[in-house]
Amino acid sequence: MTARGTDNLRCYLRETKLPPMTNDALAPKMPPTGHKSHQNHLKVRPQAWRRLESIYSFKNVSMDDIVVSWIDSHTPDTSLGVEDEDPLTGERLTIPCPPVFNIPFHNERRPTDIMRLSPWLDNLPLMTVQRTVHVLYPETRPWGFILSDENDNDRKIFQFFMWSLAPIDEGMSPARLAEIGRKSVVVAFQPPWILSEQDIKEFSQCRSFPPFRVPGNAFPTPLESKERLWAKIWDTCVSRNTPWFVLTSYNQWVFGVFSAGWTAAFVTSVCNFDAYSPTVIEWLTFWVASAMRLKGWRAIPKVCDEPLHVPLETPCTVYDVMGHDPDSALTLFSL
Repeated sequence: MTARGTDNLRCYLRETKLPPMTNDALAPKMPPTGHKSHQNHLKVRPQAWRRLESIYSFKNVSMDDIVVSWIDSHTPDTSLGVEDEDPLTGERLTIPCPPVFNIPFHNERRPTDIMRLSPWLDNLPLMTVQRTVHVLYPETRPWGFILSDENDNDRKIFQFFMWSLAPIDEGMSPARLAEIGRKSVVVAFQPPWILSEQDIKEFSQCRSFPPFRVPGNAFPTPLESKERLWAKIWDTCVSRNTPWFVLTSYNQWVFGVFSAGWTAAFVTSVCNFDAYSPTVIEWLTFWVASAMRLKGWRAIPKVCDEPLHVPLETPCTVYDVMGHDPDSALTLFSL
């Protein structure tokens, strides 16, 4: 006998894994294992106004344990009394998890380009997380994942979804728009033949962003591939006042957040599509809940003496101070 995911949502989130995605035969070839794609030709350039300086890893803080603990504390293991699919909106839990949960799999077309990749994200992890958050927190129903429709120069290799309020009323006050932005999440994605496993690993392991111009140099500092990607993420988030972000190729995932003054970023290690404890769905649910400041949310790490308008040369983070005492560092993410 199989059950609905909503009959034991905690178990469903813990056990469900994204199905493997196979590229279409007509898709560009994947780079060899352990190699970069050398195709991530984002059109971003060095800019004097880009303030990112330092990038910190969460490795001294057991984020895996924090995510799993949050799921255990805030997701019930008894029936919610609702169906997996919302009869009004059609949103539903979409990722199969046999043999316990009766959730059929809709096989998406194999991707040949970024447009064919988009449904794999929209209809599987994002739909499932949206239904999960709405079931757990009914007050979030006006929020959801929306695919950006901007005519961006990089749209053939870089696009993003936004977890945000929909629709945005242009008559809203600047303060209200800023509040919505701070509670939103950018979910950026690139095809796996563009953002290979090695590319996203180098993005996650990057620890600094070059200054616009090194003193004594006449020309701006050129950006490497991983730095262009950081610049693209930073620009996308800053323009929407949205510090929370996710980067994925579907096969690999990274979760990050920018500091209040935008001079620093905090980023996780790479999470594989079939990761367990936590799963990608647990990670996404936790990240959205944290951005929304829902019950048990985790705060953005602070940067010591970070100015909100003038970049710092060397940000001093609370994370650094806590680095010698990981147990104490856990309090950084608790209310």
